[in-house]
Amino acid sequence: MISPRRPAIPFPFLRLMVLVLILAGCSMPRVIVLNDPLDAREHNDLGVSYQARGEYDLAVKEYDRAAELDTTWARPLINRGNAYAARSSWEDAGESYRRALDRDPDNAEAMNNLAWVLLRQGQAREAGEWARRAVEIDPGEPAYLDTLADCFIDVGEIDSAKRTLRQALDLSPPPALREILETKLLTLKEGSNPAR
Repeated sequence: MISPRRPAIPFPFLRLMVLVLILAGCSMPRVIVLNDPLDAREHNDLGVSYQARGEYDLAVKEYDRAAELDTTWARPLINRGNAYAARSSWEDAGESYRRALDRDPDNAEAMNNLAWVLLRQGQAREAGEWARRAVEIDPGEPAYLDTLADCFIDVGEIDSAKRTLRQALDLSPPPALREILETKLLTLKEGSNPAR
């Protein structure tokens, strides 16, 4: 028995089909424009979340984006400085606090944090100037008085440090800070230099 013969597929048709299949797999490049749905505050809040989880690089990226979106707001730059300080990147932290102060020259938190960073860099005199300014702006913040006391300790003004620590304790600080302040004051009374 002879089997029926299939009709032959013409060679030009086969080439056309292969070409169509190849071209169908290739599409024209598309330009996709993504719109960032987050505003500056939301980027800042996202940075705080990353920082709380110890993801400092992602936190800094979000703080940078927040600072870019709102060029008048100091908070993301303060938070950026805090993220760098948590990693002991003192120069980057100091630069962030200074940028925050460019935006908000009377921001006591940025001044205090800059003072704290400057102390870590061995610049007690400049740190003392920033700490004094922070206390002048917000004399009711015991953490700022603590930083100022550390500045006094670093330059050997022990009586001023004791007086400042007592002022901070009179403000009824939170328990953890109270314990730190009391320990420093006790150490100074004993004639030692408290380690920070």
